[in-house]
Amino acid sequence: MMWGCAVDTKTIRAWGLALALALASVGACKAKPQAEDADDVPKPAELATTNGEATATEEGDAVDRGELDDPRAAALTIARATSAATIAGRGEKSLGFRIDKISHLFALAATAKLPDWGAPGEGEAKLARDDDLDTAWRCEFGGAKPCVLGFALPEQAKVEVLRLYAAAGPRYRDYSGHPRVAKVRVHSEAGYVDASVADGANHGYVRFDAPIDTQFIAVEVLEVHGGKRSDGLVHLAEVEIFGTDGIPRQPIELDPSLAWASWETTSWSGAGDHTIRHVFINFASAGLIERRLLRATAVFGQAGDDYLLFERLHGTDCVEHRGSYLLYDKRNRMIYPLGDLGGAGANVYRHTNGRGFAVGWIGDGQFTVKGMVEEGGELKWKRPPKQAPADGEALLREWGFETKAQPRGVALEGAVPGCHRAALGELEPLVSAANLKDAAKQDPAAWIVCSVGANTLYATASCGAAAQAYQLSGDKLVGKHVGKHDDARGLRLRRVGDRLLVELSATGGDTSTLLWAEPDSLRELASNGGLFVRPPAACSACGDEWVNPAGPVYASDEEGDEGDDGGDEDDEDEDLEDDDSPSTAP
Repeated sequence: MMWGCAVDTKTIRAWGLALALALASVGACKAKPQAEDADDVPKPAELATTNGEATATEEGDAVDRGELDDPRAAALTIARATSAATIAGRGEKSLGFRIDKISHLFALAATAKLPDWGAPGEGEAKLARDDDLDTAWRCEFGGAKPCVLGFALPEQAKVEVLRLYAAAGPRYRDYSGHPRVAKVRVHSEAGYVDASVADGANHGYVRFDAPIDTQFIAVEVLEVHGGKRSDGLVHLAEVEIFGTDGIPRQPIELDPSLAWASWETTSWSGAGDHTIRHVFINFASAGLIERRLLRATAVFGQAGDDYLLFERLHGTDCVEHRGSYLLYDKRNRMIYPLGDLGGAGANVYRHTNGRGFAVGWIGDGQFTVKGMVEEGGELKWKRPPKQAPADGEALLREWGFETKAQPRGVALEGAVPGCHRAALGELEPLVSAANLKDAAKQDPAAWIVCSVGANTLYATASCGAAAQAYQLSGDKLVGKHVGKHDDARGLRLRRVGDRLLVELSATGGDTSTLLWAEPDSLRELASNGGLFVRPPAACSACGDEWVNPAGPVYASDEEGDEGDDGGDEDDEDEDLEDDDSPSTAP
């Protein structure tokens, strides 16, 4: 039974208390870590946070992602277990495809705190509970006291799973330079359990063989995967506790219209057979305060949906694509691995009520669409029939899915509200304000004109030309971006109210710059980022569509056949030399 759809009265009462605490929350938001090198470029002031304070944007909106500590949890002492628990545990890269075995779990409310028997570390303990991989509690491993983070629960709970992210970032040199957690000891009222943690820039799990009845959890670092630097500074960026019978943690608020992918150099490495680099999905909240949530290449859904779908492309040879999908339940914070569904890079279809997704190809004699949807409080697989249906869209509707695929950003040719192709003479205000004489000689149809409140945005990124974007307030230029080279591969846009996300491609589409256009401001969100990861430049000179591997392909009806869960992406894929400069290899 899915939590949140049919629960007992105790859980309902607990959820009500958690919601009340959430509504009363006035905790401070956390700071991003300071740049470790003097040559690091700070982010725009509008995106920055400050230590211990809510951050005010130019509009004066304070952003607060904190959760109010329950006084019962705040008063609890985190004890050090002196004997092993009778319950065993193990580290896992994924919780597996048997969704029915884990769908009863939900994230538990907890107060992060530092036990007096552990090292003080650096930063606040609550940095490991702010849904942001760019903030972390840090600790020098190997000191007189162990590196340990405690988590006090408001009341007894049955804990079954921990989800950890224990690596530095976002830059690859920080990830590879610092040690990464290799083994932990989990302390509880039942004793301690030791478990290994797989190396990599992905979330990992500690799973117990049976529920542990406890009111606290402490995660102690026992061993590390060595980093390239001489320091022993480990990072605990995120710790989520899952179980039953306790007080649920408040749902997470994620709006996919304010999400984007980011990477450090280009999104792909290699030639012939391309491999994805470290790519993460970022979300913005009020005032564009951003957070790096998890490793993925795209996210689909709508703000009011219960579920989001994360796509994790791993590699491609331009015809066959490798990847997997994760279903994220915003209510209980669980991440369900779905394998490659109906094909990595294929069309994504949203459930009409936001209760799931399906992925696959529909064509002449082809129907690979496979998905997951919540029905009657339970998550259920939707698998293609053994023979392709005569009307694939009719089957999608029968399953409850939309028949129009989710957009991977709207290209110049698409219909973006408030945007249109420039007409003859429409570039004259731009030519005058920006002294852009070359624009007067260009085909105006290569430009798109959009309203941004009372402002006007002019943008172009024609294949093989330099990407450009200019924003005018009346006849005044308020912002611009011009690509350094004639290497664009198209323009993508996403409207968010009277504002726009503008993706200007470069390096043949292997990277792009993402801009945020709002009235009287055009700012850079990511120097290397986009709405979604595009196919490698070598796969298409000017196109952005993922190739449908031709021919009918059907998934088996057997349980557990979902394929790779995406936990094994190569973490040595950044092609960065020892001097931290990008490699010259393609």
